[in-house]
Amino acid sequence: MKKIKLFLIGVCTVIGMVTVGASSAEPVTYSGLAAFIDALPTEPSILDFDLMPTGMTIEDSESAGGITFKYDFDGLPMKVAHLYATTSAPNFLGTGDSGMFHDGDNFILSFPPGHGIGLFFISADPLLDGDISVTAGSVTAELIAENIHATLADGSRVYFVGIIDAQTAMTSAYIEALEGGFFLYNVDDIITAPLSETLAADSDPDKPLQIAVKL
Repeated sequence: MKKIKLFLIGVCTVIGMVTVGASSAEPVTYSGLAAFIDALPTEPSILDFDLMPTGMTIEDSESAGGITFKYDFDGLPMKVAHLYATTSAPNFLGTGDSGMFHDGDNFILSFPPGHGIGLFFISADPLLDGDISVTAGSVTAELIAENIHATLADGSRVYFVGIIDAQTAMTSAYIEALEGGFFLYNVDDIITAPLSETLAADSDPDKPLQIAVKL
C-alpha cells in the first residue's frame, strides 16, 4: 500500500496521512478530497497544469499530461491560464474567453484505464447543487454547494467532485456544467488512478507520495 500525505498550503500544514487501498464493491461518489484519496485503490496521477506554458491552448481531441480533452465550445479553445487564484498555483484550466469556462461548457476527459477520477472546480459565482457534475460509466457525482473545500484569497470557492470504482476500470469522464445556470468556473488538479500495472516498476511502496494543494 502507498501512503499519501495531503498538504493544504496556506490553510493548514497537513490535513492528514491516508493510505491507498481502502475500496468499495460499488462505485462511490465524493465531494471531499481527503475521503477520495483515502479510498483510491492505486496511486493517483495529478494533472495540475503548472508545468505547461501559460496561454497554451489544448485543442479539441488533443492530449495534455496524459489526458485527452474533447469538447465543442463553438470555436473557443481550452487554455492554460493563470489570471485568478487556484488550488495549485499558478496555472489552471479555462478557455480562451478570459480564462473562464461558462455554464454549458461541457467536455469529456479520456485517460488510461483506472479506478478513479476527481477534480477541483473553482468559481466566484454562487453555485447550486448539481450545477456541475462528473459522469464516469453509469455513475454521476454532483457538486454539493455546501461542501466548500476552501475559499481562496480572491473570494472564489473551491469544490471537489470525484468518483471511484474499485472493481471496474474507467477510461473517460463527462464533465457537465448546467446550461442556464449563469456561472463561470475553472478546473484544476485533475486526479486519476491508473491501474497498478501502469505504475512505474521501480515505485517504492514505502515512500510517501505528497499531494500539494496550494491555497
